Amino acid sequence: MSPTAHMNIKRVFPRTPTILLGVLALSCIGVLIADFWPFLQRGLAGQVILSPDETDFDQILFHYSTLPRLAMAFLCGAGLALAGAAIQTVLRNPLASPTTLGVGAGVEFALTIFILIAPASFAIFQEAFALAGGMIALGAVYLIAAKRGNATLWLILAGMIVNLLLQSGTQVLLLFNEQYLQSVFMWGAGDLAQNGWDATLFILPRVAIGMIAVLALSRPLDLLALGDETASSLGAKVTVLRLLILGFAVFITASVISAAGMIGFVGLAVPAALRIAGLTRSRDLMIYSVFTGGFALLFIDFMVRQFNGLGGDILPTGAATALFGAPFIILILRKARIIPGNQSDDQHSDQQIISKTGLSILLTVILIVGVVFSLFTSLDGNGFAVLGWTGPWGDSSLDIFTGRAERTFAAMICGAALAVSGTLIQRVGRNPLASPEITGVSSATALAIIIALAIFGVGQRADLMLVGAFGGIISLIVLLALCRKFNHAPHYMLLNGLALTAILGAIVRIVLTRSGTQTSMLLSWLAGTTYFTNMDEVMIVAGVTGVLLIVAIALRRPLELASLGTDQSVSLGLGISTFQFAMMLVAAILAAAATLLVGPLSFVGLMAPHLARVAGYRLAGGHLLGSVLIGVNVMMVAEWLARNILYPQQLPTGLIAALIGTSYFLILAARKR
Repeated sequence: MSPTAHMNIKRVFPRTPTILLGVLALSCIGVLIADFWPFLQRGLAGQVILSPDETDFDQILFHYSTLPRLAMAFLCGAGLALAGAAIQTVLRNPLASPTTLGVGAGVEFALTIFILIAPASFAIFQEAFALAGGMIALGAVYLIAAKRGNATLWLILAGMIVNLLLQSGTQVLLLFNEQYLQSVFMWGAGDLAQNGWDATLFILPRVAIGMIAVLALSRPLDLLALGDETASSLGAKVTVLRLLILGFAVFITASVISAAGMIGFVGLAVPAALRIAGLTRSRDLMIYSVFTGGFALLFIDFMVRQFNGLGGDILPTGAATALFGAPFIILILRKARIIPGNQSDDQHSDQQIISKTGLSILLTVILIVGVVFSLFTSLDGNGFAVLGWTGPWGDSSLDIFTGRAERTFAAMICGAALAVSGTLIQRVGRNPLASPEITGVSSATALAIIIALAIFGVGQRADLMLVGAFGGIISLIVLLALCRKFNHAPHYMLLNGLALTAILGAIVRIVLTRSGTQTSMLLSWLAGTTYFTNMDEVMIVAGVTGVLLIVAIALRRPLELASLGTDQSVSLGLGISTFQFAMMLVAAILAAAATLLVGPLSFVGLMAPHLARVAGYRLAGGHLLGSVLIGVNVMMVAEWLARNILYPQQLPTGLIAALIGTSYFLILAARKR
């Protein structure tokens, strides 16, 4: 595959980019007229801009709030769109952006740390801290994907891994600092509200410098777009140019996030839309991105401001922007020739790296010893403490044992449920890197439960489980509908799933900003915690998981056929569409049950079936059982570490599981196969 194959996008719209820019410009003129109209009627437009009457509250509010917000919206949109265009061109990847490659999450994580722990005298270093966070995140993504030639699929997967890890870290910091929770969370959701010109004057020179630098490098960008070998043969210093341009793109992104928080998907949607509309030259793309991005965010923010007046609730612009931008991923996938690489590495082509028999024995021993260890030992600040070791058991000892049992078994059952869910999705979708969280099932389940709990006041766990399962099923139906024409390319399911996850994550942010006093509890649950479980719920989820596991094992022969592909399955008499939907339905129910009990967990549904397969569990029945064994052990270890590693404080189990999953993914990415 040629280096430029990733950017081979067809022109699908007959309209030129100029028409698109003109429509947005006219829309923004309408926005300005609407905002200025009360003052235009009185002939005060010039006065309210230059020197407002300090005795007129409307003029003061407009001059120090609305006007700087309009300027901020344009600057942020222009800067992020330009940064996204530069990153896409440098990496020759139409799905690359500050959002999808972890830059935004890195800046947000770094700034959250700075806000929470840095003294006021260190304020001058805030921008440098943010820039370092973004560069480190992008560097991690680049290093992970470099082993696979920076293919589209691996860049996006690496970005997702880094995003999930850094977002988990940000959530943990917020949970341990509840006094800052609402303000920091609101900033993280992307807030353009202004109470003066300070933020605008802060961001203006920085975005301007970044724009000038990137535009000045537009000619070298054209060379990089031809591929590394071609650019080198023409005299370009590829590595230096790539680092320089990426550095300026991250600088612009860090400046925007420092001033306004996370603004989602402008950096992806705007340059991608312009490419689809026909722009190919880097200089033209950069210039159009600046104005199109600025006008687009200005118009979106105007729409957001109209909703903010309803009931006094605040709708974060950044999260709302993601609702407009994330669907462009789906559009790009359908209109662009994106070939992530050879998809032959299916479930039968992985090199076995661990003995199946040895792994089975080892996991069984770890499971038995681990359950005993988890129930009877803990850390108390002075080392290991054994329950009941120093005296007879009393009521307090029994309560401690019961609490540990509830949390340990809850984690283990969730590990089993997600392992089965991930195995079914991977085998039916013929994609060894698919899982409930990557394909949008976990996000849809979590969103449905949050809406039912925070907005409609549904409190019964059984009702919440049904609502969550319904959300996961709807997400899977949408995903299958989007991928129905691409059965020959399993990676399309993965990339469309990432798009759905981004959209659902934006809605979760919006709902959380409206949940008031429940925000802390919901954030804790979203990070993945066993703290809210009880044994009755654990037994219900265990029953559901056990029954569906038996059903899946009973259908192991059709699962084997489905793994062969659509043509072979149909020729052997399997109704692939019906069977695929049935298995995805089972996967959605399992993901919903696990999410309700512990929260949306990352990586378990990806890692367990993948590790089981490379360990030698190739046939469907053995694959399911091996995945369950691995998933149970991973979550058991994660729960004990989360409960004890920072004693007496407790970390979310989901964060520890994410750390384990990230470590495994890094090992996987480092392998040549």
